[in-house]
This record gives sequence, structure tokens and C-alpha cells, in this order.
Amino acid sequence: MEVSSDGMTFARFNNDSLTPNPVGGFGSLDPTDIDGFAGKYRQAYGTPFDLSDLATRNEVISGAVDLSAITHVRLVDVVGDASDFDTSGHVIYDPYPTNQSAGLDLDAVGVRYESRVNVAPDQPFPVFPTDNAVNVPLNPTLTASPFSDPDTPNGDFHYQTRWQISENTAFTDLVLDVTSPTSLTTLVLSATLLQTGTTYFWRIQYFDSQNAASGWSQSFSFTTTATSNDTNGNGIPDDQELDPSSTVDLNDDGIPDVDQITDQYKVLNTVVGDGQVGISVANPNVVIEYLEATDPDQFPDTGDTAAPQDTILGLIDFRIRVQNSGDAQSITVYLSEPAPSGYQWYKYGPVKGWYVFSDAVFSSDRRSLAITLTDGDAGDTDGLTNGILIDPGGAGTADDGSESADKPKSGSSGINGGSAMCFITTAGSRVAGQMPIPMTIAALALLFICPAVLRIRTRRCRHAK
Repeated sequence: MEVSSDGMTFARFNNDSLTPNPVGGFGSLDPTDIDGFAGKYRQAYGTPFDLSDLATRNEVISGAVDLSAITHVRLVDVVGDASDFDTSGHVIYDPYPTNQSAGLDLDAVGVRYESRVNVAPDQPFPVFPTDNAVNVPLNPTLTASPFSDPDTPNGDFHYQTRWQISENTAFTDLVLDVTSPTSLTTLVLSATLLQTGTTYFWRIQYFDSQNAASGWSQSFSFTTTATSNDTNGNGIPDDQELDPSSTVDLNDDGIPDVDQITDQYKVLNTVVGDGQVGISVANPNVVIEYLEATDPDQFPDTGDTAAPQDTILGLIDFRIRVQNSGDAQSITVYLSEPAPSGYQWYKYGPVKGWYVFSDAVFSSDRRSLAITLTDGDAGDTDGLTNGILIDPGGAGTADDGSESADKPKSGSSGINGGSAMCFITTAGSRVAGQMPIPMTIAALALLFICPAVLRIRTRRCRHAK
């Protein structure tokens, strides 16, 4: 028997024939006199071949045959008339002469301890925004091509995607760098991530279930809308600002919030719930650059937990510049109405999707809460340690009042839970000398050559080497 990793160069297993005399067409052999022949054992018993036995063959040492990537098995029929010789040069005697259905009667080639060489996913392609797109909104949904991988028929799947957005083509000035098991082919961007009238470059990279990475996609560019929704530059959308005559005082200091909008304190009208939300930071060197109210429905229902089924005031999305890159920052959130009992602080991010931020601490009257976010880590959704905190979140609850809904989450499949994953696959059959799926046989694999279960011939079949 011979094996090959490219279908052209084969390495043959050693074989020995010590049968002392010619054997007639209906004669028999002593199996203890032969070794390394596919038909050594009787019907229904396989003959094992260990690939490690080929480790010292010249074809293997030279690299022409890769034992970790065997794709072809070839059997050479033995006539048995003393015209063939074994590895040591001994004459091979086998039942001879034979006719009609003469030849090795092969039932199957089996594999034990099979291993597969994983192939990386195909290079993805950016779809939207299209290349050189203009007037793109500040919260676009990036869309990439469907996942493609040669190993998909073998159970491989799209494990995660790396998304990058940069202000230059070299991707050295990143504004987003996240690797997500939930945002696989689409990524909903926070409204506070991008700036108006700015050109950005974006690209993606796919990872399969073996964490093998595709090549980076080509990069596409887009330019955001030049129309600002914050014409007075106070860091709040114009259509969400408090009325100048508003008496709302979320921090209860006796001064209307509309008169206190600064770099450290901002309040706005919500787009859900007809109320107000404000945030403040105590450090004068920390700047709340932008605060916007958003509808939670703009984010997909993916992540560790279900999206909140009710948010009393929707979500807020803010961009805060901390004093030093990597800083942890405490932020106070003020609500115009108390969060009901059981409501928690829900957050959405491109990596984890929806989740409950357990470190949020509500005040006794539940009209404010304190959260601590760390640049480049907990709660920061841009994936970068760059001195900027990006964070959409809001007070909400699941429909049953618990932290999560009892339903499977798209894209999670045990990824986020930390549990082990197991896959059982079967080898495909050979068609025209090729495997229908990428398959290799590990260096310590055993090949079994099995004689046919049913015999219809009347003559003794020959062996193969």
C-alpha cells in the first residue's frame, strides 16, 4: 500500500513475503509468513497500516510526502507468479493463476485517529458603506460579505469577526478595533463614535471555529455627513436639548439643569419615555464631549442576555474624554423618574451585545446611579485604550423581570459562556481520486484495508501491497 499528500509522490509501506513455494489458484497461505499486505487477514478483518512507520522514508524526509496531510491511498495488486518482490527482495507467492474476478477484493479503506488540517476562512469583502460613500450618518451599520470557508461542510463555522475603523489607510490611527462573536457580518455603530464631516477607512477579518484568521479584507472609505446635529457645540443634539424655560433639576441642587450644561454635566430630553437623563463627572480634567438619547430598538437582540423588554427612558450614548489613557472613570447618571424595583443598567456593545452591567449602583431613591468605566476595558465599547469612553446604556428590565430571557441567542452558541465545544464529523468518500472535503490523516493514524464482506467469485483473490 502507498500513501501521498499530493497525489503525485507516494511512499510505500514495507512488506514481507516468506511464503516458501508457489501457491495454486485455489491454494491457501499461512498469514504468519506475510506482513504489510492489504489482504493478509480473512474476510471481515482489516489490516492496519501505521503512518508513523513511514517516518524514515526518503519521500517523507524530503518533504515530498507530508504524513500530517495524507490525501491519497493507492493499492498495488500482486500477481503472485514470482514476478513481484517484497521490500527485502523476496519473491512474492500468491494464489496463481487466477481468472474472471481475480484481483484484490477490497471492501473499504477506513481511518482511525483521523485528523483534519484546518483551512482558514476565505477573505471577506466589505459591502456597506460602499467604497468612497459620502454623507454617511454617524451611526451606520457596517455590513460585510457572508462567511465562506472550505471546511464548512465539515462543521466549521463563523466564530468571530474583527472590525477596524481608522482615520488613515495604514490603520495606525484607529477609532474602533473590536473582535466580536456576536457582530459577525453586521456591526451597528454607536452614534457617539464618529465625527461629522470626517473620512474613515474600515476593514474586516473573519475567524473560524478553530480561531484561524482569514486575510484582511480590502479597506473601504466613507465620509460622514457634514451636517451637525449640535449646532451650538454644547455636546447635546439640538432636538434633545431642554427648553430654555425648563425647571428640570435632576441633581437636586436648586438650579435648573438647563443653566448648568458644562463639560462635566449634561442633561437632555429622552427619545423614549418622555423624560430626561443627565450625566456628570467630578474630575474637572475629564470632559463629557457628547451625550445623545437613543432608542434601544436600533441595536440587534444579541449578546449574553436578552435585550431589555422595557426601558423607562430608553438609552443614553455618551463620549467622554478621560484625563489619561487607560483611566477608570466614575460617572453619575440622573433619571427624571425612579427606576422601578428590578430594573438594572443594561449596556450594549459590539463584542458582548446586550448585557447587564452589574457594577452599576443605584441610589436609595433609584433616581440616580453610579457606574465606573475603564478606558479600553470594562464598559468601553470602542476596544481601544485611547483616552475615550464610548458607552450606550439605560435602565431596563427583561419581560419577566429577570436578567435574561429564556431563549437562545444568535451567535453565542456557547462562545461567551466559556463551555467546551465538541464536534463529531465523518470522513467523506473519494470521488475521482479526490476528497469532497479537506481531510488529512494524522501522523499516528491507522488505515484499515478490509476484504469484501460478500464474495461472488469462485477463484482465490490476490493480495495487494
